[in-house]
Amino acid sequence: MRRRRTYRLTGGLAAAGLVLICVPPAAAQEPGGLEAKLRFSQRLTQEDGTLSTTTGLGATLSSRTRTESFLFSADSGLEQDFDGSALQQKDPRLILSYGRESLSSALAADFSYRQSDVDSLSEDDDLADGVLRLDEGLLKRYSGNLSLELGRDAPFGATVDLGYSAKTYSETSDPDLLDEESVNATLALRFDLDPRISTGLRSSVSETDRDDPGQDTSSASIGGTLDFGVTKTLSTNAYLGYSRVTKSVPGRPEDVQKGLAYTLSFTELRPNGDLSGSLGSDIDEAGRRTTARLDRSFEFPGSALRAGIGISTSADDDLRPLLSFSYDRSLKRGTFGMKLDQAFSTDSDGEEALNSDFRVTYRQELTPLSSLQAGVILRDTDFVDDSRTDSRKLQLDLVYRHALAEDWNLVGGYSHSISDKSDDDRDHSSKVFIGLEKAAQWRF
Repeated sequence: MRRRRTYRLTGGLAAAGLVLICVPPAAAQEPGGLEAKLRFSQRLTQEDGTLSTTTGLGATLSSRTRTESFLFSADSGLEQDFDGSALQQKDPRLILSYGRESLSSALAADFSYRQSDVDSLSEDDDLADGVLRLDEGLLKRYSGNLSLELGRDAPFGATVDLGYSAKTYSETSDPDLLDEESVNATLALRFDLDPRISTGLRSSVSETDRDDPGQDTSSASIGGTLDFGVTKTLSTNAYLGYSRVTKSVPGRPEDVQKGLAYTLSFTELRPNGDLSGSLGSDIDEAGRRTTARLDRSFEFPGSALRAGIGISTSADDDLRPLLSFSYDRSLKRGTFGMKLDQAFSTDSDGEEALNSDFRVTYRQELTPLSSLQAGVILRDTDFVDDSRTDSRKLQLDLVYRHALAEDWNLVGGYSHSISDKSDDDRDHSSKVFIGLEKAAQWRF
C-alpha cells in the first residue's frame, strides 16, 4: 500500500447544517434557464472560550432543460481567531454534476469534495460508510461517479456504473484513522421478456486500499436478476449470485471468503402509501450477513410517515433488531420532522459495527420576518466485537433569523454537543454565534 500526500487545512465545527446560509427556494426553473445564486455571511463566534470571526462565501450555477441538467455549487469560509493565529479555511464544499438523457439512453456524472471535522455530524453522512470517530482533526472526502444507460426504450438494455471515493485525515491522534481509496465498477444487462417480466445479469468489482496497517479489500460478484410484475400494484424482484471477498493486512496471510448471495423483495402499492419487504444475504469484508426487513409508508394530507422493522445476523453476531422511522409534517407556519436510521458498517480494521442515527428538526415562523430552527441529533456506533470501544454523540442546535432590508438576514444561534468515547470519557462543547447573511439569485 502506498502513502498518499495529505494537504493540511484547519476548520471548525458546523452546526449540523442549521448555521448554513438559508436560501429561499426558487420558483420552478423553466426549461433552458440558467440560474445563479450567491451567498455571503459574516459571523462572530465564541466556541469553548475561543472568540473568532468567519466570512462565508458560496456560489451556485444550475441549468435544466428537457434533456440536460447541470449543477455547480461551491461554499467555503475564512476563519480568524482573535488570539492572533493565522487565517484558516473552514468547511469547504464543492459539488459538480451533469446529466443528459433521451428516450434511448442516459448519461450522468458527478463529483463532490467536502472537508469537515472528524467528529462532525451531517445529513450527508452515509451510515454504511465508516463509523463515528470522536477525535480532533479534519476529514476530507472525495467522490466521483459516472453512469451510462443504453437501450432504455428497447427490450434489451445495459447500464455501466463507475465510482471512486477517498478519505484523507489530518491533525488526528487516533491511530485507527487511516487514509483510504475505493474504486468500483458495475455492469448490468437487462432483457425484457414481456411487459411484466424482465431478467438480467449483473457483475461488479470493487477495491479498497487503506494506508498501513489498515485492511485492504477486493471483492467481485456476478449473478442474475428477475423482475416480475404480479399485478398492477404488486411487483417482485429476485437476485441470485456468487460473491468473493479477499482481505489482506500487512504481515498476515490473505483471507478469502466466498459463497452464494441472494435477495428477494416485493413492493405493493397501497391507496395511501406502499408496503415493501426484503430478505437478503451477502458477503462483505466483515463476513456473511443476512437481513430481513418490512417497511410501510403512509401519505396523509400535510404529512408523511414511514416505519420499518427488521432483523439481521452474521457468523460473529447474534440476531439484532433493525429499526427505521421517518415522519414529516407541515405546520401552520412551520415544519416538523423526525427520523431514525440504522446500518451496519466496518472500520479500517474490518471490524463490523451498527451505526444508528436519530434526529428531530423543527422550524417555526415567529413573525412574517423572523423564524426559529431547532435540531437534535444522536449518532451511535455499537461494535459487534465487545472488546472495541463504542462511541456516541448528542448535538443540540438552535438558530434564530430575522429578515432585514435588501435580502439581508440577522442570524444568531447556539450549539451544544456531548461526546461519549467510553463510560468514563465524556466531552462537552458549546458554541454561540451572531452575524449577518445575504443571498441573491439571478436568472439568465
